Amino acid sequence: MGQVPADRPDSGSSPYGFVGDGRLSRHWRHYFTSLGLPWRLWSRRHARPNGKPGVSAAEALADCPVILLAVSDDAIAPVMDTLRAEGFRDRRFVHFCGGRNFAGAFGAHPLMSFSTTLYEPAFYRDIPVFVDQDAAHPEPLAEFRRLFPRLPNPCFPLRTEDKAYYHALCALAGGFTAVLWRDFFAAMESRFGAPRGALAAYPRRIIENVIASSDGALTGPVARGDTETIAMHLDALDGTPLGYVYRAFISAAGRERA
Repeated sequence: MGQVPADRPDSGSSPYGFVGDGRLSRHWRHYFTSLGLPWRLWSRRHARPNGKPGVSAAEALADCPVILLAVSDDAIAPVMDTLRAEGFRDRRFVHFCGGRNFAGAFGAHPLMSFSTTLYEPAFYRDIPVFVDQDAAHPEPLAEFRRLFPRLPNPCFPLRTEDKAYYHALCALAGGFTAVLWRDFFAAMESRFGAPRGALAAYPRRIIENVIASSDGALTGPVARGDTETIAMHLDALDGTPLGYVYRAFISAAGRERA
């Protein structure tokens, strides 16, 4: 498992060790750098550049007491097992999965969408972090502060029995809406000739309305119960994936039409 380490200048404390260099890792390392927190990186993506042998995890993360597993959910347990087998049994492991628990690791899920573009450093400080609360972590807020004493982020406990529901909500609210907006902008540009810039006020206002009052943000024919208009919508979407989405939307919004 040859890898190449990366780091930032030491600020007087032990560096954090990142495993993985995907979006979350890049954003979180950017955040740590803005706070002056040292870190090291071990990543498969950079293994054997230019044909040269890589560096082992034991070498790259040797001085990191806290290992941050910024990898896919399914890779968390195997990667942790590999690191332990390579001599990291005395390290503290932290994972970023919001929907699952992993024995021997502390979960800290940042509730945020991380794009390919890095954000302004100050933005990261307000990202809420939901942390594991279970038998192994009975005082998760205090544990988070001990592991990350210089992170000012708001922190909230997340019980094991609530994780799947919490993460499903995050996936629907963030990921699924991203898919809907993708299709919306694509159709508006290709079918109706409306450029993306001319449409920006619409999603912005919807989000602002949701933040101001989520119960009163729903507008349109479904909110009013305009059955004939809704029937026309369903006919127009018939046979497409969005048709099924629209029917589920009607069912989910039913209470607001009562």
